[in-house]
Amino acid sequence: MIVKQHEIPAKLIKLLAARRRLYERHVDFNRIETDLYREQSGYAGELRVDYPLSKLDFPHFILHDLRLRLFKNYFQMDTFILTDRFALILEVKNLAGIITYNPTYNQLIQTVDGDTHTYDDPLIQVEEQKQQLKQWLSFLNAPKLPIETLVVMANSKGILDISSEKHRQQVIPISLLTQKIREISSKYSQAVMSVDRASRLAHTLKERHVFKDFNVMQNYRVTTNDYIRGVFCPNCGALPMIRTRCRWQCRRCQIRSTDAHVHGFRDFYLLVGSEITNKELRSFFRINSSSLSKYLLKQQNFESIGKTNMRKYILDFNYHTSFDYLFK
Repeated sequence: MIVKQHEIPAKLIKLLAARRRLYERHVDFNRIETDLYREQSGYAGELRVDYPLSKLDFPHFILHDLRLRLFKNYFQMDTFILTDRFALILEVKNLAGIITYNPTYNQLIQTVDGDTHTYDDPLIQVEEQKQQLKQWLSFLNAPKLPIETLVVMANSKGILDISSEKHRQQVIPISLLTQKIREISSKYSQAVMSVDRASRLAHTLKERHVFKDFNVMQNYRVTTNDYIRGVFCPNCGALPMIRTRCRWQCRRCQIRSTDAHVHGFRDFYLLVGSEITNKELRSFFRINSSSLSKYLLKQQNFESIGKTNMRKYILDFNYHTSFDYLFK
């Protein structure tokens, strides 16, 4: 049973918005594109575990992208599987090429088309998650479950060439995931808690999940002045559309739209912030009329604070449902 579905990372969504609102000549455009590719690849890899997990034939509870607070810090697990007998943490890597391990420096090494990339040992990473989870559960007075860990290589184009016995046991291709989990399950015949108690614990974990936000301007050399202004054409993507006769019109394909500006509000929310003024809207949409700006804001029924020229409108969007346009 899936208790918590996959969560599209805020970083991925905001980098998509940043890429479409920045010129390619921007000083950090290439860095943003590289980071965006990495986020997309990682998220795609995490989704690939769904099919092998769907074949599990014993009671279990799955939580994806679970982020918990421990003291002043947070730890996050790609996929957490809870049963009445044991728990399992999956760390998912979506790496192509030849994957080797250097035990001297505790590094995973990826070689693709002659290029080499090094990564911290994912086993150390997932073992640290295990220790943090144990501590977190102890504060909850939860039953002491044995906790297993696996690193799953989700890319079918990845070739594992690892000599370390420990890593061969715990770093596996996704094709072996179902079989490996069944092997782990067979080790634990004694229930530590009832299935109902495990279900309640899983839902408690979901309730304690903390969403991880991301701020583009704090992580890159980007200011509000760097963003391309205007309303995108929903048909051909041209920018900016012009406002004429109560509609937006594209100068390239000539399509007209009454609501093309809606995505502009969402871009602003992702890239600038959750509060917007009439003046900021005029600047971001490239319109001169204060009355038009006021009309567009009221049309969206945003909550507002303050009065007259100091009024701010509160933007509130859902990360799971409001940004599909960025993925087209």
